[in-house]
Amino acid sequence: MSHNKRFVFTLAAILVFSITSVNDLKGFERSEKLSGLLGEVIEGGKSYQGNSTFNVARTVLAKSNSFYDLHVSRILETFSEFFAHSQPGSKSFPYFSNMVSSEIQALDQGSYSDSNNIGENDRSVFQKLRERFDKALLKEKILVVILLYLLISIVLLFSGVLIIRQVKSKRRKNHMEIKNLYQEQLAGFLFDDEVERIEFKGIGNEVNRQILIDEIMDLHHNLHGEAAGKLKDLYFNLGLHKDSLKKVYQRRWDKRSKGCRELAQMDVKDANERISKYIHSKNPILRMEAQVAMVKLSDEDPLAFLDELSYELSYWEQINIYDTIVYHQIAIDSYERWVDVENPSVVVFAIRMIGLFKHIHSAAKVREMLFNENAEISLAAVQAMKHLEVAEYRDDLKTLYRSETLKLISILNSQRKSKQEKDIKTLDDIIPRKVRFEIILALQPIVSPEDIPFLEREILSSNNTVRLRMHALQVLNSVVPEGVEKLDELLSRSEDELVKKMIVNIKENQES
Repeated sequence: MSHNKRFVFTLAAILVFSITSVNDLKGFERSEKLSGLLGEVIEGGKSYQGNSTFNVARTVLAKSNSFYDLHVSRILETFSEFFAHSQPGSKSFPYFSNMVSSEIQALDQGSYSDSNNIGENDRSVFQKLRERFDKALLKEKILVVILLYLLISIVLLFSGVLIIRQVKSKRRKNHMEIKNLYQEQLAGFLFDDEVERIEFKGIGNEVNRQILIDEIMDLHHNLHGEAAGKLKDLYFNLGLHKDSLKKVYQRRWDKRSKGCRELAQMDVKDANERISKYIHSKNPILRMEAQVAMVKLSDEDPLAFLDELSYELSYWEQINIYDTIVYHQIAIDSYERWVDVENPSVVVFAIRMIGLFKHIHSAAKVREMLFNENAEISLAAVQAMKHLEVAEYRDDLKTLYRSETLKLISILNSQRKSKQEKDIKTLDDIIPRKVRFEIILALQPIVSPEDIPFLEREILSSNNTVRLRMHALQVLNSVVPEGVEKLDELLSRSEDELVKKMIVNIKENQES
């Protein structure tokens, strides 16, 4: 075999050996590149003339840009240097084979790897991607950008959610530990006589102070007497009232509401002027908290804010004001002052308070409101009469009943055009129907034998609801003995089976 052929075949064997020996050169793309290098070396070997083999190896080395190609080029260079110093026909091939094997071993052990080569490889990959992106169509570029944006957004979103959940979970756990600790300490402070002084952990932290305030408020609301007094003293001694005062002056409405509630419960009057401004707030929750606080904290005129209230006093606000008055036993001599204000909701509230607190001295004022043009005010007046139990106003109630009946007939006639008869009789939300029903209830404690004809007529009227007729029968049954006798008469002569069943039901309930 000629020297050129021996060189070519030997070089091919070395390359194949190095490809299969170096683990870093796995992969189709790498093998394909090495195959190309092998082809170049073989072609160079065919025209081998003396030391030109070394030049061929140098050329291959210059063409190798990647980290993996550089390793093979080093092997080729080593082979070429050795072969350039060999004579044709030399039998030193075993020495060469050992030499190449040592080179490959060094390659496996990473002796030729360095950070510069790795960085060069990374840059080449990036350059390939960049070149492919530059050659792509505009639509493909836009799609790639959108996909990258979506991928990054999803990763950031999920990462953010996980981080937030972890933070909140840890915060909740810490809050629960502090809360349990404060509960134990407060229980010992209130009910253990040996505990005279108490140190709260982390009281300098704003969050922990709020946890302690909440616990004190909850306990104070459910306790009375000495225990409630000790909590109030603790609240002031720790300076927690200053925290509540700061809330009233903050911008957030929920903080202001919380501050109003805390100050009212602990009877702190330093911020009354500020709280009074929130009575006209657009926020209904803040407005309600300010109203309740002023009822509790005002010494001279707890309901003074009702004089110029511009917003509607909702039913829920009325309940909260009433509960505050009852709970704290706030004495208000008369509500007549607010019966004449322009705000209808305030008038309704005042009439309801007159009835609930049984202000008999204001009954005449309520009677004036029975025939008010505002249906809600008229209804509130009838309901107040039910609590006041003034017998001399029976005729006024029956007159109003007839008036409301005419209004109800007018409304029902208009409703019949669009509704069936059975639907009309269940329209309990109609104000005249409510007024009529409340009048029947208001008559029960003040009914007299003179009212029997009125009640009998409403019982026998099939246009009335079953509910109203049933209550009329109960009112009639309370008139002794005339009303009871009338029931027996209706039971015997009435042709209305429904009336008979209702009378039987009333008698059975009375016997049981």
